[in-house]
Amino acid sequence: MGKHGKRASAFKASLEAAGYDVLETPREHGVAAATTKQLSDEVRVSIVNVYRALGGVRDDAEFTAGVWDFACSDGLFIEFDEALHFNRYRPVTLQTPWSSELPWALDYSGYSGAMEGMCLKDGKSGGRWASPSSDAMFGGSDAPGVFGDRGSSRWKQRALYDAVRDAYAWSTPGANLARISIHDEIGGLSVNWATSHGLLLDPLELREFIESRTA
Repeated sequence: MGKHGKRASAFKASLEAAGYDVLETPREHGVAAATTKQLSDEVRVSIVNVYRALGGVRDDAEFTAGVWDFACSDGLFIEFDEALHFNRYRPVTLQTPWSSELPWALDYSGYSGAMEGMCLKDGKSGGRWASPSSDAMFGGSDAPGVFGDRGSSRWKQRALYDAVRDAYAWSTPGANLARISIHDEIGGLSVNWATSHGLLLDPLELREFIESRTA
């Protein structure tokens, strides 16, 4: 298990210690993936505009994000956002008319500017910079670590799918989403430090923080 898997496992342990019933097999419980297909025309158009702003080249404009990081039995989705989610492309996705209502929007925009160096350290090699599917969506990529006309198609793809999850949770009745970043601090403890060292976050502090970050 790599460092990303270890951090996610440590965060899951903190969720369970805080009383969250995290589903082991969400699909078997009928948990749907975030998709633009059932969104209102207005919200779907906002996601298409995000896609175009990121340099999207495909004609079709329906998107389905991958599985949720964590799905709980009470209908709460929790995304655990590590370094690769914070770069110059994420703020583009937070410019939609409805993004100001997301409780993580301001912090995430700030992290994306301040912490891009960590993203670059982890995300300039192999499939973390570009993949066949992301290149097809965004017309290719620059050389790893280069931000020219194309930049990183995989970074753009990740930002787009984050926006799809945001839009789905914001506009779908009964769907609630909380986002936690490794750059957050909970109960005086850095989430990055705690999860990197297998430390449990304070259960009460974690629940309060998640409630404050739920849309």
